[in-house]
Amino acid sequence: MTSVSKLDYLMKSLNVLGAETAAVLQIDSTTISKWRNNQRSISRKNGQARQLAEFLLQKEKEQNVKIIFDILKTLKEDINPESIEQQIEALSFWLTEKKLEPPNSPEMLLPVFTPQNGYNTNISVFLDDDGIDEAMTSYLEYVLRLPPGQILYLVDYSGIKWTKGDELTDQQERINRCMNHFRAVSHYGHRLIIIDCNTDVYRPYRAIFRWMELYLLDGVEVWSCSLIHDDAYHYTNFIIENEIVLQCISNTDIGGKPHSLLYTNKETVDFFFNNVTGIMKKSKRLIESVPVSEVLTFMDIVQKSLKPKRPIYMLNPSLTLQLINSDLLKEILETNGILQIKIDECLAAAKMIQQMQHKNYCSYLCNLDYLEKLVLSKKIEDDNLSEICGQKVIITKKHLRKMIESLMRLPLYQDNHILFTSFDYWNAVPENLCLLVQEDCFIAAWNVKKYKKRLYCLNLDIISGFYRYIDDLKTAIPKICWDKNWQDKQLLRLAESVM
Repeated sequence: MTSVSKLDYLMKSLNVLGAETAAVLQIDSTTISKWRNNQRSISRKNGQARQLAEFLLQKEKEQNVKIIFDILKTLKEDINPESIEQQIEALSFWLTEKKLEPPNSPEMLLPVFTPQNGYNTNISVFLDDDGIDEAMTSYLEYVLRLPPGQILYLVDYSGIKWTKGDELTDQQERINRCMNHFRAVSHYGHRLIIIDCNTDVYRPYRAIFRWMELYLLDGVEVWSCSLIHDDAYHYTNFIIENEIVLQCISNTDIGGKPHSLLYTNKETVDFFFNNVTGIMKKSKRLIESVPVSEVLTFMDIVQKSLKPKRPIYMLNPSLTLQLINSDLLKEILETNGILQIKIDECLAAAKMIQQMQHKNYCSYLCNLDYLEKLVLSKKIEDDNLSEICGQKVIITKKHLRKMIESLMRLPLYQDNHILFTSFDYWNAVPENLCLLVQEDCFIAAWNVKKYKKRLYCLNLDIISGFYRYIDDLKTAIPKICWDKNWQDKQLLRLAESVM
């Protein structure tokens, strides 16, 4: 099994030297080296584990990072961030905890997993849908006892039915449980590489909306691979090299009831790891992301990806950055005391958006419900600008009125449109989600209220599916919303309602 230890991971993460650690603990540096290489166990009995934990926590505090605390918080949710004693005890236990070991011979039953929905052999077998959830929990328990820094490969060919019912509603218990598992894996310090082998080319937006939080986690990569398989046979594999494999398999020809199998024997784990290595060679990066704060980087990617004189759809765009004039944007930023370097950055981004409007045919779909909420709000924060500027940007009632009035005078160019309509009757639109899509070119999605990154994709199947999605949304918009006089009447009503 792996030779990397938990101590080695922490010392590398905190840039702690072995000689320094040995001096603090008053022991030989070779002992530290053996601990790091798993050649000797750290003992709790002689107090060295506690000394070591106290020393590492002090180093974390000096560097003003949260590497250790994130690990402990993942394993013990109720740990008190103010109690150094609790953290010392938890860390010393974690450093000395024995890893779950596989059996010494194939004949022995696994001592670790005892399925309620299945049976034990030299592998653990979990049956049906309940077995999937139990198997994933058992798998997670194993993974969170490994030293951080492992790579977890998730090869998804629809072996798991992730949701029952509408995945864009609250009826997604399995997705929520899985998301908690993956979030814990990420916070603990592991990496997650997802290989999507069954991209939904007809409704890819459902998968993107469903897993957007996961895709935007730190340490998560999303790839795609089009594999040829029997349509009836499906699998989802979770693999950690040299450690453990969870395989969920189902067959639609026999009712689709899944089996989930946990393997820890070296030969089987090596087989699956070699398999995923081969799949990775045939895979392409599916999802990329850019921090929300790096708006110019994002706009540069957008400009390089879009093709001129082609339609662009934008769903629920930022009013301040994308739809108001530069003078009003500058006035809002200056009122909030934003640094000049950030003001220049926002104005440059706004200029790039205006250039995009000149070169392309833009259709903006704006949420009228959102404007209604802004008018009624006592305090209006522009989340998009706040993230870009690194401090809160508050929109005054005076500026809100100017914004709404400017929308009535918006100088949209030939074949550009702006539509205001209610999103309440579209349960397929996640709240506060922003989209930008050009057919066969580019798709980006973000929600700055929930995520600190913007997601984008250059996969043509995904792009085409999103383009059709917004095209379908446009056909559902009531005809009255296309009337300029009706729109101006709504905007005027909202402007006059600003108190």
